[in-house]
Amino acid sequence: MRLIVIFYLSVAGLWLPATSTGSLQLYWTAVEGDVNIPWDLEETPLQIKTDSTLGSDERIWVSMYHKDSNTPIGVTMQFSSPMQYMIGYCTGSWTDLPVQPPVEVDKIWTITKTETALIITCNDVEVLNYLFVDSSRSECVPMWGGDVVEGIMFRSWDSASDFYKAGKGIVRITLLS
Repeated sequence: MRLIVIFYLSVAGLWLPATSTGSLQLYWTAVEGDVNIPWDLEETPLQIKTDSTLGSDERIWVSMYHKDSNTPIGVTMQFSSPMQYMIGYCTGSWTDLPVQPPVEVDKIWTITKTETALIITCNDVEVLNYLFVDSSRSECVPMWGGDVVEGIMFRSWDSASDFYKAGKGIVRITLLS
């Protein structure tokens, strides 16, 4: 019997063959405002590179598209002091991040969505772990809960996001005989 190992990486919801070492070079892409980007956020975390300073009031503004409706949901983070966030249909106003981001100006944000939570890290420090069920708004769980995001869009008024790429991919091994 002959075994062949095939590696795949998930990139924006697509399965791509990887190199023999199991890795695929993922490049940063410049952010363009108001461009639809197919993205399965539950499968592939989104990484965003910024160089905004706290207190500048610049914003990361990412709309996410719900697979069952034309209604965008989204997350916004404002470089205020302290830094704040808003999650569409979940928070009613600006809320301070529970953990403030590291002081470095150059930051890499990772947005991960599960069926029950939105998790945001900055330079590998978890700054938010938002459970949809904890929202006081009745729309939060129906809009965000489950496997619902199939696309993203950086808004034209996003003044902080410079580049984006897929977060750490998933490696799957298939054995063939």
